[in-house]
Amino acid sequence: MVRALPIAEPEERRVVVAPAETLSVSGSAAGTTRGGVVVLLIPGPVGSAFSMRKVVRELQVRGIEPLVVDPLGMGASTRPKGADYTLNAQAARIAKVLDTELPAGVTVIVAAQGTSATIAFHLAATDTARVRGVVSMAGGPIDKQGTPGVRTALTFAALLDNPIGRNFAKRRFVSALREQSADDRWLTADAVKQYVAPIENDLRGLLRTLGAMQAAVEPFPIESRLPRIAAPVQLLVGDQASSSAPTASQVRMLLTHVKQFTIDTLRPGGTMLHEERAADVARAIDEMVRSTRR
Repeated sequence: MVRALPIAEPEERRVVVAPAETLSVSGSAAGTTRGGVVVLLIPGPVGSAFSMRKVVRELQVRGIEPLVVDPLGMGASTRPKGADYTLNAQAARIAKVLDTELPAGVTVIVAAQGTSATIAFHLAATDTARVRGVVSMAGGPIDKQGTPGVRTALTFAALLDNPIGRNFAKRRFVSALREQSADDRWLTADAVKQYVAPIENDLRGLLRTLGAMQAAVEPFPIESRLPRIAAPVQLLVGDQASSSAPTASQVRMLLTHVKQFTIDTLRPGGTMLHEERAADVARAIDEMVRSTRR
């Protein structure tokens, strides 16, 4: 039985994890647990915390108030020069946020989108006592962050530096988001504005950060980390082909190395499942929370 609750806008605050490294955190740790389990959402590089709004609302309806954390260099989090932007380092920063935000002994279900799914995999492999499950929203394991999503954001940001190319860049950006969606009705004028805002607000910083992400060399290949994951991992994919979808080799890697792995296809769906199939994403997260309690 789903218990309906009033929908509230999550509070946003900053958590310092290192000198010059501050992560944007939304949601309240107070009252978020269900049987000692907290849901952590990690957005991808495009859309940031805003992109999780529908999943947040669907979880709130189910009585879950999630934490949303923008990794370093994304969304409202800082973009320091010379920082370590490997996905392994991002996972370590997320762990520090959990140390700060959660009471001792509280465990988490991590749901991450796109590139950030690998952050969740690293976190699950290195913090096995705390991470009780991972839900990946169309994100396969990667060691290089030059994914189509990152390349789209980088290309878009570069074109924005030229006033003449701004309108063209926005059209190209929106076209790329449509290509990743089976149902693009979610892509309203307001949604486009919010997706573009972090790029327009700090163009130079974003260009620098995305370049650093693409150049980052992982010290621990994700394939070597996957066998250490003790928690169940669920991969959600859409039925529409997309250049951003997990590849067959990435799925095989998860099947081969993750002890408890399932893959579910949402129909119709692309890779923007958190936007076009938010209710189904929230249902999968809720079911994993309930299975953890059992």
